[in-house]
Amino acid sequence: MLAALVGCSVEERRFVGGGGGAGGTGGAGAGETSSDAASSSDAVSSAGSGGSCTEPSDCPTPPEPCQVPACVAGRCGSAPLPEGTEIAPKADDCQRLLCDGRGAQTAVAADEPEDDHNPCTSDTCVGTTPKHTPQPGACPAGRCDDAGNCVPAAECSRDAECGTSTECIRYTCDNGLCAAQPAPAGAFCNSLQDQCDGAGRCIDCVNSGGCGECCVCSTAGVCVQA
Repeated sequence: MLAALVGCSVEERRFVGGGGGAGGTGGAGAGETSSDAASSSDAVSSAGSGGSCTEPSDCPTPPEPCQVPACVAGRCGSAPLPEGTEIAPKADDCQRLLCDGRGAQTAVAADEPEDDHNPCTSDTCVGTTPKHTPQPGACPAGRCDDAGNCVPAAECSRDAECGTSTECIRYTCDNGLCAAQPAPAGAFCNSLQDQCDGAGRCIDCVNSGGCGECCVCSTAGVCVQA
């Protein structure tokens, strides 16, 4: 479960999207950052290399996402975003992309594994790499084999032989064969703090319902401060 960002005490994270705007609570828009950066000669990493200008909006957006346009002494240049500014990440890639304060970006590990939507695997991060490890148990079409595949159900005489039911999945013995019925995606679990993902797992959030009033569900499926 991705609990690192759950609840109101979640660490503030500033995101910068492809359009140059910064998202998340407290994040500054690129226009504000450009103006602030351009007003300080210490923040400018490259000046005088572009065309003439009167303000940062006259200048082209630098190709590096950790830089913003700057207008210094009437010439276009660029300025670095503050250290720790987060570039809008690719969802579920086990990484956070942060600006280093000098105009470049660096990747750091994040416990946000990719969901392969396979109930027969456990999704984790090994450093900055997603990993999907086969796990035993029942699955909607039957049971999980050692390779992480869902194969036809085993024979049974009672429900307990098929698996241990949870808030997010119910195992039954129907007509002598094991069956598993996942709860709908978004159903509450873990004392209403989290939500079922539709594949039998209880995760941080699906549609913000399990995040609480102060938080929303990100594209990575985790709760972030609203």
